[in-house]
Amino acid sequence: MERIEEELRKVVASLDKGTRLETVLAEEDEYRVVLSRGTHSDRASLSKELLEGFLESGKGRQEVKKVLGKVVSKLTLMARRRG
Repeated sequence: MERIEEELRKVVASLDKGTRLETVLAEEDEYRVVLSRGTHSDRASLSKELLEGFLESGKGRQEVKKVLGKVVSKLTLMARRRG
């Protein structure tokens, strides 16, 4: 699980320096990734197949970035509205 968090933390940092990876929760058929920016947080769901392919061979990197990027974008908008 530490490796998953480490790799996803790198992806999140490449998308936005102000967004943090809080935790990764393993469920039956997917992983829930919780991200935060300031006082706001949101989550993304990644299928086990997608995440395992990403960790093993880098397959699906763009799809992982796309899913996490949507959450990062939403958090950025939420932070702007508040400020």
